[in-house]
Amino acid sequence: MVIPAVALLAIGGGVTLANIDFSTHRVDRGKLSIETVKQGTMEIKVSANGQLLSKDIEEVVAQVPGRVAKKDVKPGDVVKVGQVMVELTNPDLVANAEQAQLAWESAEPELQSTEADLQINMLTQEGVIAQAQLYLEKAKLRRDNERALASAGVIPEMQLKNSELDEEQLRETYAIELSRLQKLRDSHQDQLAIHKFHAAELARAFDLIKTQAADLNVLAGISGIVQAIDVEVGQQMQPGSPIGSIAQQDKLYAELKVPAREAGQVQSGQNVIVDTRNGTVNGIVTRVAPGVTDGTVAVDVDLQGALPAGARPQLQIEGIIYISRIPNTLYVGTPSYVKNNAAITVYKLDPAGRYATRVKIQAGKVSLNYMQVLQGLRAGDRIITSEIGEFQDEDRVLLN
Repeated sequence: MVIPAVALLAIGGGVTLANIDFSTHRVDRGKLSIETVKQGTMEIKVSANGQLLSKDIEEVVAQVPGRVAKKDVKPGDVVKVGQVMVELTNPDLVANAEQAQLAWESAEPELQSTEADLQINMLTQEGVIAQAQLYLEKAKLRRDNERALASAGVIPEMQLKNSELDEEQLRETYAIELSRLQKLRDSHQDQLAIHKFHAAELARAFDLIKTQAADLNVLAGISGIVQAIDVEVGQQMQPGSPIGSIAQQDKLYAELKVPAREAGQVQSGQNVIVDTRNGTVNGIVTRVAPGVTDGTVAVDVDLQGALPAGARPQLQIEGIIYISRIPNTLYVGTPSYVKNNAAITVYKLDPAGRYATRVKIQAGKVSLNYMQVLQGLRAGDRIITSEIGEFQDEDRVLLN
């Protein structure tokens, strides 16, 4: 009885070994990604990394020469308009400002004194004219009286002639004094204008140098986040030397770096979802850069609606750009080795899922997660989408 039992075991083992496939290359199923072909609407999407940038950035520069005495802010600080960022020193500029102030302050009383002197001269001349007018009026009365007496024969004609000559002389004197008054007025206006111009020049010079002295305190021109402070204490600055930059944090846009091979599909007006890692916000493509830099194309995205908490300039983000939708098409999870509109080789599983055989297919559009299938597969087929370097030369593999 023992011998038949052993014989049966040997026969069974032989059948099992005969069913084992020792010739086909084996692959660990647990290490593979397998996707099923579907039919429906496929969305074409492009993924890209990038950062949030401010729409309004102020580049802060030195307005006057000076040496850096103190840095009042650091990158990342929030500043308000008019807040001191950096303090410069320039003793010569401060001394010049003080001298200009003294010159301007002394010009004002000098102007008032000159105006008072000119006014006195005017009043004096007006007094001379008033006296000349009085003498002329008296001469007129005398001439009228003597004219009546001369007509009556009381006084001689010669005496009347003398009175008329006196009147004429006083009339000319009065006219001369009036002319002198007009010239004095004109001179008064000219001298006053010169003194006022001089005082105004001193005032402008003082305002200018006062402004320059005030510019030793470098102020924030906008409210926002300090992006950079590019100076060190003791550094000598000249007008136009860069101090730093400020970015407004409430007016942001997204800049995405789209791989050049995918950027050809991106156009203005396409919808975008921007992920700040603390929330998402919708956006619209507003600009696609014309050139390629380091293998990527810069794409600007205008953000729509409220920004997630923590959104600030230079924050690293991820974006998904929605290119288009393809209705009623075959598609499958994107293999790691596929390109747009290319003939590729994939490994298709048999219905039992035990073997995968190499087949050629025609890929269409490639999206972020999916690839369009134009030829070679049907809905429900399953393919390997992970790396196939281990068995890429095999026509068929066995999945353990």
